[in-house]
Amino acid sequence: MSTETEKSNITKLKNQEASKPEGEQRKSFQRRQVSDYTALSIHKDVLKELKDGKFNMEIAPSDLVDFGGQRSFDMTHQLFIQQKGTFVLMFDGSIGLYEPLKEYPQGNFTAASILTHWVNSVLAYCGDSDDKMPMIVFAATHSDYFEEKVLKRKAKQYTEELTKMFSIHKHNKHIVCGRVFFINATNPKDLEIKNLTADLVEIAFQQPTWGERKPIAWVPLELVISEMKSRDVKLITKAEMKFLNESHNDFVLNDIQFEHFLKIQHSFGKILYFAFPGIDDFIVLQPVAMVNILLSFVTDECFWPRKKHLAKIHKDLHDGGSITKSDLFQLWNQKPFNEIMPDENYKKYILQVLIHLDVLIEPKRHKEGQSMANDYLVPCIVKTTAPANFLDKDVVGDRTLCIAYEMTDLAVPSALSFKLIATALVVWPLKEENGRPCLYYQSALLNVDERNELRIMIEGQHVMVYLTNAESIHLISPDVAASIQECLTLALTNILKFYLQSFGKFSVDLDVSRFFNIKVGLICHREVCLVPLSDVKLQKEWTCKHEVKHQTKYPMYWIFDKTNELCPTSCKGFESDALDLTPNDQHFVRLAKQIEVSVFDQFLIHLGLTTAEWEGIVYQYDGNGEVGKKLMALYEWKKKREAKLQPVKLKLVSNALIEVDRQHYLCQILRENTCLIDIADSRLQEIPADEVLNRLPKHIGNCVIQLGIELGLSFYSIEETMHNHFKDMYSQLYDILKKWKQSSSIKPTIYRLMVALQRTDSGGLAFLREEYLHP
Repeated sequence: MSTETEKSNITKLKNQEASKPEGEQRKSFQRRQVSDYTALSIHKDVLKELKDGKFNMEIAPSDLVDFGGQRSFDMTHQLFIQQKGTFVLMFDGSIGLYEPLKEYPQGNFTAASILTHWVNSVLAYCGDSDDKMPMIVFAATHSDYFEEKVLKRKAKQYTEELTKMFSIHKHNKHIVCGRVFFINATNPKDLEIKNLTADLVEIAFQQPTWGERKPIAWVPLELVISEMKSRDVKLITKAEMKFLNESHNDFVLNDIQFEHFLKIQHSFGKILYFAFPGIDDFIVLQPVAMVNILLSFVTDECFWPRKKHLAKIHKDLHDGGSITKSDLFQLWNQKPFNEIMPDENYKKYILQVLIHLDVLIEPKRHKEGQSMANDYLVPCIVKTTAPANFLDKDVVGDRTLCIAYEMTDLAVPSALSFKLIATALVVWPLKEENGRPCLYYQSALLNVDERNELRIMIEGQHVMVYLTNAESIHLISPDVAASIQECLTLALTNILKFYLQSFGKFSVDLDVSRFFNIKVGLICHREVCLVPLSDVKLQKEWTCKHEVKHQTKYPMYWIFDKTNELCPTSCKGFESDALDLTPNDQHFVRLAKQIEVSVFDQFLIHLGLTTAEWEGIVYQYDGNGEVGKKLMALYEWKKKREAKLQPVKLKLVSNALIEVDRQHYLCQILRENTCLIDIADSRLQEIPADEVLNRLPKHIGNCVIQLGIELGLSFYSIEETMHNHFKDMYSQLYDILKKWKQSSSIKPTIYRLMVALQRTDSGGLAFLREEYLHP
């Protein structure tokens, strides 16, 4: 096709576009712009050389990307990590590898920890092929601070320390740690800079693609890309690039060749093209444009927008480590960013790329289907390390169950902990202390309920998980422990599939579980005492290194069979020290629901209430249903003993149950129905609206007392509600819901409300599902 013909066709295309409605003209603006560049960028002499087979490139172009600058960007550069790249990891040689960095006053960050993060990031997002690329080399700055003798000693010290750090790394063939270039960046004639340059050139010569002939048919598209870059086109759709490809007649690439071309250009860092479903419809022609996009939300305070509502988005992000989709899109609607992403489709693409590369972490259950998440964790913002008392072994010691996932063949990617935390956040909210969410660098503290906390943290090659009850390990629900394990194991499996796919190791038949081992255990002598899960299944106890014998009963909770509703024949009931514990209000609810009316009066007599007292309770609370009356009877028994300064112990309950031949009912007070976890969704972690709470009572039955207790209210507060709204069930229920929302010690989420309604078995779940989960 001649240039004149091509121009004529473009003019015809413009005329056709002009006849379209204004909205469609805007949508096609980018394509018309790209088409214009096509006509101007393919020179006849180059095309002739291509056709004659004489086109030859004698210069190997190379891109240099400098990641220096704001510390907020330290954990975002996986956007620019390319498989064929060479990475120079630099650190301040004047302060050493293990001295805390002043730039990170919130936590104990060192050059060593940041270099480790970088090495793992580079190797997590690059393929692990047989060739040597990518390659990682190290350079220390500030050599001008030292005299020659000290400089040599320092260089030797850093070389030894880096060798010790990375020589045993799983992918050490990509890491050059036998030499550290100690440079003086203030001297343009610095000899070490020249040595570093020569070394980088030498590494480039080792690339397996060096000297390979590339298809001549690639050249027109490469020229088009170059021309579009020069004209400041930053993103185009894959369909537009295909359109350009098809305009080259003799040099058209077929679909397979076209896909290969894009992947190769991506591996060289010329463009960003992610060949994954959902993010393969666009091409970033200027990777540096991603830096500007990141600046919209990953930036230091001095660069925040002046508009108050936008500055507040940044403040909330820095305080809580998360951002909503709507807030992110508000930031992207600012002029500098809107020019890069001109419509919603571009914004949605960039959002998915940031999720893919862990710049944003999406809360989801890792099941099939598109996520509807509206909140995203932003790991690069979270730099504060967990406080010293985050895992105080003296405090959590005998109240904690532990499970550890040990990576066997992979370095732990820095974002892995945040992906696991995000998975847990779909079900359990972050705990807040002093108004701040307990989200830290590679760790978090979550509220399972009012009495149980969940800690997740990365320790070396281990993902450590701790489930702690406020009173005793004996009161941990085996159903809850098993659900946490299932949730995190599924998440870890799917996360590793992603990283293994990046390594090029993943296939449909690959058993991902072989890349990690599971250990379970307890805290003993202020240390975590772990044993392989496979061993726990085969024995009733194990002896740790402190010569202490531990029962496997509680570590087995992690793999408890939730389908078995009854105690096994081998069950011996509560242990003696567990029977010394005081039952809480939720335990009374479980008992009241289980014990049949036909034996309940006898059970009360064995507890210590009289028949007359029971009859009085029946009369007073007759309008509160059978469970409500039984609950108030147990409450009256508790008050009666407390008035006499007598202890209220589980042993008393156990003895009374034995007398009515219902001894195993006590075991059931720890059982939980966890089936709602299967429908857990990030939308359910929102706080329910007042308008919804106002309508909810019309959809549930008479469960005022049970619902109040399940939501964490005290008997006193529930009695107050019943007195203030005498014989008005709907008003009582609404008052209970309002009190819960206003006074809950943990975030009063929709999911938490659904769990409470499920436990009362009185309706309302269908209403909430329709209200919050309906498409």
